[in-house]
This record gives sequence, structure tokens and C-alpha cells, in this order.
Amino acid sequence: MLALCICLVPAFAGCSLVTTNLNKQLSEVAMSFDNGRVEITREELIVLYNSMGNSQFDNGSTPTKEGVESTLELALNREILVDFLTADDMADLRSELNVQKITLTMAQANDVWRNVYDYINTAVESYETDLRADDDAQLPTTTDEETDSTAYTPYDKTYLWDTLTNTLVKQTEEVHAENESVALFDTTADLSFSEKADIAYETFRKLYWNYTDSIEMNPNATNTTSYSDRAWTQFINQLIQNENGRNLSTDPEEVFLRQVEIIYKLYYENAVLQAFQERFEDGLAVTKQMVYEKYQELYNEQFEEFSTNSSAFDDLVATSAQDVYYMQNTSGYFKVNHILVEFNDPSGKIEDISAEIENLQEQLDNLMIDKETYDKKVAALKSKTMAYNRETGQYEPRSDVMNSLVSSLNSAQSQSAKLAVFRDFMHKYSNDDATLNAEACYYIPTDSSLDSMVTEFADASRDIYDNGNGTVGTITGWVETEYGYHIIMYTGTPTNVDANGAIDVVLSALNNYYLNPVYSSNRYESKTMLDKVIEQVTLASYSTLESNILDAIKANKDIVTSESVYSDLYS
Repeated sequence: MLALCICLVPAFAGCSLVTTNLNKQLSEVAMSFDNGRVEITREELIVLYNSMGNSQFDNGSTPTKEGVESTLELALNREILVDFLTADDMADLRSELNVQKITLTMAQANDVWRNVYDYINTAVESYETDLRADDDAQLPTTTDEETDSTAYTPYDKTYLWDTLTNTLVKQTEEVHAENESVALFDTTADLSFSEKADIAYETFRKLYWNYTDSIEMNPNATNTTSYSDRAWTQFINQLIQNENGRNLSTDPEEVFLRQVEIIYKLYYENAVLQAFQERFEDGLAVTKQMVYEKYQELYNEQFEEFSTNSSAFDDLVATSAQDVYYMQNTSGYFKVNHILVEFNDPSGKIEDISAEIENLQEQLDNLMIDKETYDKKVAALKSKTMAYNRETGQYEPRSDVMNSLVSSLNSAQSQSAKLAVFRDFMHKYSNDDATLNAEACYYIPTDSSLDSMVTEFADASRDIYDNGNGTVGTITGWVETEYGYHIIMYTGTPTNVDANGAIDVVLSALNNYYLNPVYSSNRYESKTMLDKVIEQVTLASYSTLESNILDAIKANKDIVTSESVYSDLYS
């Protein structure tokens, strides 16, 4: 079963479903449960699909019937479970199923509001980015939020493996307490919608809007025009357009609050479901036997799959190495991590070097320039590239970064220290955010015919693997690919932990199997295969509970689907 607690992705601008048939009533009910006790409107379906349904169920540009209907079912199940966990008149059923009511703490409620603010800020920022791109104007330097998103985040373990007693020891979490609400208005006050709207609009803009050059919010500003203010106007106008035909007020404050309510509802449901899952996991005692049996299940499933499908292993290790439990071919792959510096122009005169190179390639293909001119211009563009230091906010010559890295690696006294050095440089300089705090690194095949990476990257990786005498921590020089310049580090070979050994031997080996080598410098803050299997145990147990509760709630209750309300979304 798909977990009902989801990660939302801001999707205000350019959403495929939002811009479809705007004049159709978005308040029409697409699916209802128990005579309207829980209802999913067309608008709620659209928001959830654009937030996660497309990537989860369709993963493409064209919505499908299966994707939209899977999102609709997910939305209904979420609301049914949240209603069960929070509604006063569900107390008897909760008691019958031995479930306590969920009431968010102040800290949890504040997190919901902060997520709403981040979501809206991301939407407005997307408009500002487009406006600045049209004028070839750069955004201001990296914000604290962007820096935080790429900072090193230690893995938060729920259990530690005690090597002396061979037991799993559960960790206790610090409770984060807050006493002051960050809500847009007093949620307990008897205010009209219009009053709430006025307060919410002004409060957000004054306290939580991440504007860059707003004149409206800075009366003493010396600038004569503002990208932030223009972006805000476009954002509000898009919301008004999305409500076209609904006979609703076009007052900006009220339009804004209606959007806030939609997003708040999604994050509130997430918070309730997360609190419920955390309460369940806090009360769940994960035993060695449970972990051992789950690993055997995962291992044997893949053993069977890889034995019957010759390409299944290579396909999985190339795309999702962290999900490989049975490492079928340990000698056919090795691990690397990298620092990527994308092509850039620190002067800000050229916003997208890669786009400029593509334009030159097009000119070359159309015989508008010759190869010699193309090579010179491309080399001149790439030569501008410098490494951006997130800690200082300054650009640095790539040669300086390389010299500093080599010096730090030479000073490191152990293999784990070298890996930690490289990790820190990754977080300071790398533009490949997907590899920062990632569960897995890149797995490179020794057989080049199995390459999934670009040729230059894979070949350079194999070169340090072949010529580095198997020394973890060996690095390349700067390697150029179509993505920019890379420094690649050899970080080890794959591990296969046989699931059929003695329980303590297997669990101990899993505890020493780090999923991403550069995050193995501190065993208490680094994710191991043991941690991943424990996650699978708790998730499976929670999913079973979730399914059983939903079955009990839905028993003898009607679910009505109105396909005509949403069929045009995929047709």
C-alpha cells in the first residue's frame, strides 16, 4: 500500500491540470464517502495530482486515467483516515480499534504553517525567476534556505546495533516544543472570512514573504521597479484566473486566503498522518528476528528475480543502487562520488552557458559557423566557469578548489577521514544536489557496455578504479562532461551480505554496510543497510495497520465516484 503521508512539491505555475477547463466548477465532487462525510472536489484532486500524483503514478507530461484515479483514491483515503483520527464523533470507533485521537502540538501546527509559506514562496519565486530571465537579470545571491537544503544532514537513526550484546537499542527523540503560534491569524478567534483574509494577506507579506526587491514592502527602497512585486501580481492574477467561472470574490486578499486554505489542508493532513505513524512506530518494538526475516524476504525476492531476468540486476543497480539487497555481481561494479561544477559565468552576463553552447551547436549544424569558430567560442564560454562556495557566497577558481581538496586529503589520517573531507567539499561546492545526503552513490560498471553515465564520467571513473590500486579516496582531476566539470572519487566496491547466515552475523554485517561511503565517517550518523531494513520493517507494519483501519472504517459504507467531474483531465 502507498503511504498516505506524502511529500508535496510546489506546482502553482505551469500545472497541466490546473490550466484545463478553468470555467468548469472546481468545487464539484469527484468522489465522496459515507453520504458526503468525506468529499474530494475536482480542485483538491487537481492540486494533489500536480503536487505528487503525476510523478508518483504517471511520471510523464500527459495525465492518464490510471494516474488521475490513483491520485483520487489516495486523496480519499487520506481524508478518511484524518477524519477518523481527529473527529470527536469518531471516538467510539477509535476506542474499538484501540487508536487514540491525534491533536497536533504547537510545534507540529507551526511546521504546517511554515510548509505552507515555503510552498507559496516557491510559487512566487518561480514567477520572479521567469521575469528576471526575460530581462537577463540575475537573482540575488543564494538564500539561507537554499544553503540549508544542501547542508550535510546526519541520518536520524531509530535503532542502534549494540556490538557488545548483539541487540537493537531504540533511540529516544528530543521533543521540540514551541509556545508561540506562527499562524497567519488567531485560529481560535471568531473572525469572518473577509477579516481572516485581510489579516492573512498582510501578515504573510510582512513576515513570511521571501521577496528580493519589493518596493511595496520597503517604502524607502531606492529602486524604481521591482521583480518581486511584479511576480506577486502575476501570482495573484493566476489564482484569480484559476477561479474563473466560480462566482467568487476577486479581492486579492480573499483569493489568497482560499489558496492558503487549499495548501494548508494538504499539509495539515500530512502532519496528522505523520504524527499517527510516529506514535505507532514509537510503540513498535522492532526485534532482531523481525529485521532478519525482512532482510531474508527482500534478499530472496531479488535472488529469484535476478536469476530469472538477466538484466534486472544491472537495471536496478544503475538507477536505484540503494534498493539492491542481493548484490548479484560484486566484482562487476564499483562506487564513486563526485563534485560537479556546472558551466557558469560568475559575472552574471550569461545566465545559462549550456544554452549558449547548444545555440552554437545549432549554428554549427546549420553551417552558420565553422568548426574552428565553434571550438573557440565554446572554449571561451567554458573558461568562465568557477566553483561557487556556499559557505562564503563567493566564486573561486577551480584550480584553487582542487589544490585545497588535495591538501586536505593528504592531511587526512585515515580512509574514513578522506571520505569525510570529500563529503564536506561536495556540500561546499557541488551543483549535483541530488547526490547530497543521498542514500546511494553512483555505481559504475567495469564493463563499459553497461554504462548508464555519460562516457567521459564513466571512463574517468574506471581509470581511477583500474590505476588506483583499489585505494579508496583516489580522485581524478577535473573531468569535463556535457554537465560541467567533475572531480570523481573512488569510494569502494559493492557488498553482498548473505541472508542465510546466523542472525547475529547477518545483522552485524548489515550494520557495517554503509549505503553511501562518504557518509560513513560517523557510524551513529550514517545510514547502513541495517537501518534501511529496519525502515522496511516499520513501514510494512504501519502499512498493515493503515490498511486494516481503512477497511474497518469503510465497512458497509458507500463510496460514490463521479467520473464525469474529472474525466476531461486525462482525455
